[in-house]
Amino acid sequence: MMSNARVPMRAALGTREANYRASRTPALPARRFGVRPSRPLGARDSRPIGRSGCRLARPRAAPGGEASVSPLSSLELKSLISVEGEVHPEESEGVKASVFGIFDQAKQLQFVGFSKDLKNSLRTMLGRQYDLAYYYKHVDFAEIDQQAMIAVRGAWFEENCGPPIGNTPAKVQFWQQPLVAGGVSEKGKQVAARQMLETVTKRLAQRGLREKLVPNEDLLLEGKVEFLPARKLTAEEKAAKAEQRRLVLEATRTCATVVDGKEQTFLLYFENVFEANGGAMVDVSVTKDDEATSHRVIIGEDYLQGLAMPTRDIVERTFSFLLSKKVSRKTEGILSSNEFPINYFAVSTVEQWFDDFALAFEEEGGLPGEDKFWRFNRIHNYGWSADGRSKV
Repeated sequence: MMSNARVPMRAALGTREANYRASRTPALPARRFGVRPSRPLGARDSRPIGRSGCRLARPRAAPGGEASVSPLSSLELKSLISVEGEVHPEESEGVKASVFGIFDQAKQLQFVGFSKDLKNSLRTMLGRQYDLAYYYKHVDFAEIDQQAMIAVRGAWFEENCGPPIGNTPAKVQFWQQPLVAGGVSEKGKQVAARQMLETVTKRLAQRGLREKLVPNEDLLLEGKVEFLPARKLTAEEKAAKAEQRRLVLEATRTCATVVDGKEQTFLLYFENVFEANGGAMVDVSVTKDDEATSHRVIIGEDYLQGLAMPTRDIVERTFSFLLSKKVSRKTEGILSSNEFPINYFAVSTVEQWFDDFALAFEEEGGLPGEDKFWRFNRIHNYGWSADGRSKV
């Protein structure tokens, strides 16, 4: 027997809508992008909190129990471009694969990838994302274990509160595919690719890259920019490279300066030091904030004798002072009268420009050149301003 009770129209519609939404909503996977399933309400997460504010992934055994997953925060952050101006990761014997993370200039994680050849993978990342790839971290594997590598990536995603922007669907293509220069016609694409290649190589040179990157000519014809992998070196070439790096490291100093009350570091690479009876001429490369610039500094004999300091120490003290003054290291083209010629200058020029430069050498008794400069200061008024008349 049917009931005559009526169901309110609004309640019926609400029930249908709820059933429809439930049927259309897919069930989410329990684990996606390395994120753990939700804990029961009220459960407490005892994992430590990292610098980003996310819970650190616990070191846990990789599949097979062979090795634990190291937290990303525990790994050393390395510069993509080394002191000697090359992409030169430390290569251990027996490494078959790596998981690496790329960081930008602000040291924020941008991308996580897999590699069978870390050096060439980093070169590729540098070419494709030359304004985002500054630093890297990595872990190596003695065997290609895809499951273990995915576990590392998942742990890093979790520690980062999700995948970095370079691993999202909207951005991953820019890390995994060659640069596309644009253009419509075949000729236009080739011209655009050559222009983009010039931009990339110039920008990397400004960052201090001295290693030669050879473009893929076939891709340039398609309007794309990509660099060829570096060839394998022979044992003799590896030995020569190692000796060259040793000499570069010997000629490089890690220095400090104070900018706005905060201590900052920079590198000085002494390319050439010419000393003679009349003084010294020094060619030096300065790297700060991952930007490398070249300079020539002239030191007069009176400064060398008066300060009684090694030539390199004078150069270091001088650049520490100039960087503390935020003097621009990029002075291309014609300089205006208020721009310090930092690419080619004498120590005496610094003393003439900055009255407090002598304080940088206070412990050595100051600078010897203060009484040797002509100082042109107006002490009388002349012409129209002298008799009080004004121009008509």
